[in-house]
Amino acid sequence: VLSGALRLFRPLAPHLVPVFVCLALIPVIIFLSLFSGWYVWKNVAVRWESPLYLQYGDGGSPYAEIPLPSLAPSQPYDISVHLVIPASEANFALGNFMATLTLSTPSNKTLTSIRKPAIVLPPTKSRISWVSSPPRLINLDILFLKSQPLGASRVIARVELGRRDEWRGLGNGEGRELSVLSASLEGTVRRHGIRGLVTRFPLPSAIVSSATFLVISLLVLAACILPAVQWRFPSDSSTEPVEEDIKERLFRKRRQRRKVSPTSESTSQSGYKTEDITVDIPPAVTLSDQPLRRRRSRVSSVSYDSE
Repeated sequence: VLSGALRLFRPLAPHLVPVFVCLALIPVIIFLSLFSGWYVWKNVAVRWESPLYLQYGDGGSPYAEIPLPSLAPSQPYDISVHLVIPASEANFALGNFMATLTLSTPSNKTLTSIRKPAIVLPPTKSRISWVSSPPRLINLDILFLKSQPLGASRVIARVELGRRDEWRGLGNGEGRELSVLSASLEGTVRRHGIRGLVTRFPLPSAIVSSATFLVISLLVLAACILPAVQWRFPSDSSTEPVEEDIKERLFRKRRQRRKVSPTSESTSQSGYKTEDITVDIPPAVTLSDQPLRRRRSRVSSVSYDSE
């Protein structure tokens, strides 16, 4: 049964094997194309914001240390600190203070360190102050980095606010510390070129990348599978069975002749006995057995007539 199945499958093998291979690889290609789209969508650089929880009373300036979300190493960012500050006289009397941003890797390798001065100014009084009350909170933004790639995907940020000299001497002797209601570290993506288009349109970019990967993979698969398929035209398919039948008949006749020829030769040699037949060949007649006649010349004939 197995040999019969193999005989039936053998003529179809050149056509079926490439088809089975193609069908087996198509789900793999679809999965890889979907994964490529997801990877592009997952790694698109986007704007991020991380809250800061400043630590007071540790003997130095208020500080906060936080890990940043996953970043694109080659993507330029604008990094700034956003502060919500109470509109108090102590903050106004503080004057200039320093804000420090230090970026480092988890292995304690410093990527960059920036110090920027800042000041809290009282809000301007409006002409209709009797209608609206003065604001109690002030928003302050301090820009540290502008359009600069960080060169790492995992980054730890440390932010310090205030003066390090702990100078006292204004007002009632309050510490030279900035009172902050809330703070956050923000990163804005700078869009340039193709990377900028991808960051601006993340979902369409993921769909386009997935479709591109699918089309290219299918073309490569077709280029590898098509040469392995034996293409046959209708004219060839109609003549091939006849040729195969003729070859099979000739092969069978030859096998039969090979089987019959030894027995036929043995029977012919045993049934008949042949003898050699002697044939008498007459001797050839030569000209030497007959006498030669002499031919007279003209001179001799003329002299003979004159006599």
